[in-house]
Parts: sequence; structure tokens; C-alpha cells
Amino acid sequence: MNKVYGTLVYVSVQEPVAAYEKDKPKEWKASVVLADEEKVDELEEFAKSVGAKISLKKVKTTEFEEQFRIPAPEGAGRNVWVFTLRRSTELGKSGNPVPDEYRPRVYEQKGNTLVDVTMTKLVGNGSKGAISIDNFVRKDGTSSLYLKNVLVKELVEYNREEKQTNGSEFDDDVTQAEPAKPAKTEKQTKAVKPPKDEVPDDDIPF
Repeated sequence: MNKVYGTLVYVSVQEPVAAYEKDKPKEWKASVVLADEEKVDELEEFAKSVGAKISLKKVKTTEFEEQFRIPAPEGAGRNVWVFTLRRSTELGKSGNPVPDEYRPRVYEQKGNTLVDVTMTKLVGNGSKGAISIDNFVRKDGTSSLYLKNVLVKELVEYNREEKQTNGSEFDDDVTQAEPAKPAKTEKQTKAVKPPKDEVPDDDIPF
């Protein structure tokens, strides 16, 4: 098993987020919602076969929309399962950042073409697609499963709300905003030469 299909939620690939464990560096992560219990069993069997622990959260369908702000996947029974993969922004315990060519990416499927939209589009909850698995095998034979990439087949794009900094939130209170007038200043006086032991502001290198 190298990828898991379903409804995508909480995809944080464009910008990393705080790690689940407080003492760890930031991480990229993505989750996929599974409604088919057989697929869940297959995933658990795969993890068991490679000796890996996985993040798989069981959620009651009646509580799903309240938690994830989208309707439960079509065909969901009493429960759904949220499978999450993560990848640290640092290489092991070295503290060195993951090179850009090895970081997770988001690919949007357009026809028979995959378009890299990692830095141009934000994947919103409810998008359809898959997350791929990077299986790291240790010397003792056990594994850790990391986020490799995200595939988006049906994109629900998330748009950040721009902060209002021009006073437009008060538009309902006025008919027309009057442009600000420059403040009146007192008549400028002739510059006075500073004493020898003082340095003019123009000479300060900051």
C-alpha cells in the first residue's frame, strides 16, 4: 500500500504547522477520511505487516460535521476514520532542514496531467484525493510511515480572509468616506547647527 484515497481534511503542506509533540520541530501533515471499514482494515493490516504505528482516529458520523466543518463522506455508516500522515521539516535529529526537493508537495489532477500547486493553492476540507505514503524501514525491520505527497482530484480551494486595514468594515456607517487631510504644521524654523558633541540624526547609520 503506497497511497490512501478519500476525503481530504486539514492539509498543511504549503506551510508547516506546530508538531503534535511540543518538543518536536514543525511538520507538514495531511489527513484523509475513510468511510469504508474494509479499507480501514486493509490499512491497519498493512501497518501491522511493516511494524508501523499509524494515526487513525475514529469519529462518530453524527459528530463529524461539527469537528471538520463539512458533511460526512457519502455512504458513511455510524463511524468514519481519519488517517493522518506527517513529515518533519528537519532531517532526523540533525536539526538540518529538509531539502526543498524532498518536501511533500500537492498535485492537482487536471485530465491526464498532474500540476504542482503546492505554493499556489490551499487545499480545503472536503477536497477529494489521496495521500501517498513514504515507508521508512529501520535496521530492525520496523517502519515509520511519513507523508510523501498529496493528490487532489476534486479541489475545494481554501481562501484566507484578508484582514481589513482600510476601514472598509465601517462602510455601512457612512455614505462616503472623506479622504484624510494632511495635518497642519507650524511654520518651519531655520535649522540650528548642533553643538560639536552632538551628532545629527542624518549621520546615525540606522
